[in-house]
Order: sequence, then C-alpha cells, then structure tokens
Amino acid sequence: MASQRRRSLLTLIFICCAISSASSDQVRTSYGDSDQIRSLCISDRFIMESYFTTSHTSLDDSEFRNFLLLQQCSSEHDPTSIVPATSLIQHRNVTGEGSHRNLLTSIKLLPFYSESKLHELVILERLPLGVFADPFELQSLQQRRVFSDVSVFGDTNLELPSFRSNRSVVEIHVEVSPSDYENGEISLKLPLHARYQPLDDSGYSRVEFGEPDLFLCSSHEQRRCLVLSIGRSKTETRSVFWDIPAGIRGHTEYVSALTFAAAVLSAISILVASVLSSKVESCKNSKQS
Repeated sequence: MASQRRRSLLTLIFICCAISSASSDQVRTSYGDSDQIRSLCISDRFIMESYFTTSHTSLDDSEFRNFLLLQQCSSEHDPTSIVPATSLIQHRNVTGEGSHRNLLTSIKLLPFYSESKLHELVILERLPLGVFADPFELQSLQQRRVFSDVSVFGDTNLELPSFRSNRSVVEIHVEVSPSDYENGEISLKLPLHARYQPLDDSGYSRVEFGEPDLFLCSSHEQRRCLVLSIGRSKTETRSVFWDIPAGIRGHTEYVSALTFAAAVLSAISILVASVLSSKVESCKNSKQS
C-alpha cells in the first residue's frame, strides 16, 4: 500500500514537472518570436497608424508585438541583406520641474554601408499611464525642424485625469545623415506633461518609462523598416522614473472643509459687495436730485 502511494506521488511530481517545463518553453518561444523580428513592411507613413487601423482601439504591449510579427517583410523584400546599424541607448533621463518635464534620450549609431536607402530613424515612445505628450506642441517642434515628422496615437484627450485615461504612444521620425553616423550619437528631447494623479498616501505617484522601440526606415510609399531594437517594457537597469505629486488621501476631509468654507465666504463677500454698491448708487442719485 505504501509503495503504491509512493508510485502515485512520483507520477504526480513527474506530471507537474512536465507541465512546468512545457509552459516555460512556451513563454521562452513567445519572447523569442518578438526578438526574431528583423524587418517590417509598412504601407502607412506611421507604424502606429497601421497598428490603430487594424481594429486596435488602445495600446497593449502584447498585441503590439503580435502586430509587429504580422508586419514582417517577405524574404524578397527583406532589407536585412544590408548590414544594419547597431543602435544603443546611451542615456535616458527625465529633466525639468513641476508637471512639465522632458524625456531625454541619447542613441548611439555605429557606421554601416553608406549606400543603404534607410535614412530615417523611427522612435516609438510607449508612454505609461499618467503622462501625455501635447500634439500641438510636437507639431510646433516639427515646424521648427526638430523632428522630420511626429505624431501621437492612442488617448490624445489632454484633459482626462490619470485614472480615466488610456495609454498613448509618440512616434518620432528623424532624418539620419552620414554625418550623424560620423558623430556617433543622436539626442532627442521629448516634452511630456503629467495628468492629475489618483490619491496616494505617500503624496506621490510614480510612473515608469521602459525602453523605446527603434527602427531604421526608408522614405518610400511602401516603407521598409529595419528593426534595431524592440524595447523592453520595464527593467531595473533601463527604466526611467518620474515621481508626480498627488493628493494625500488623509487630507481629503480638510481640503473639502476648507474648500466649502472658502466658497461660503466668497458668496457672502459677493453679496455684501452688491448690497453696498446698490446703496452707494442710491445715495448718488438722491444727491443729484
């Protein structure tokens, strides 16, 4: 009886190990698929435009990676026969003060074949919840030739608080010249703004930026893009943080009481001012008569 139980226990352990091994292989394969994306063939001017016109209404990281897998070029249109440029995120940081900051990114480009027709660097910044980029501000930067092209996709409602908004993504296009490869680095500054944050006991709400997605694309109508890097969403070494001030939950009663008192005092002041002004007018009229 005891040996039979022992056999049953060993069988159960073996089955659990097999299931665990299969699931880990499946996870490894899914990550491997996204890492094996070498090139994209896009019919639209913007990569994210193609994403949001294929029945996607919001940004989801896993769905976006599946979308990239479906946009891979066939072997006959694959631009990876050209030795690609290697891109490296040299530096990322959030600068500025208050609710208006700048996300700085330095990208190192190593030289590659000069006859390549891929002269446009495309950066996809998938913004976390709680921050947004102003499309009108970015359009102004484009007019000043800071970017060759730029657009915001996803939730572009600037007035929504953080808990009612969805994520957005900024697609930036920058022309890359041979001198840029000689200099070895391209620096970008993306202006960002904080939304109204939900209440928090610490008084701050932390948002975390993952790595951007980097592509090197052609400027033809049927765009071909070499995948330089598909950014990891959040990692300890590459993540950038922004601690945004938020209301403290324990202060809600005091703030409500003070707001009510200020509203009452303002109403009384307006009433007193209107009564006094009417009396002054009546006195002037009586003197004139």
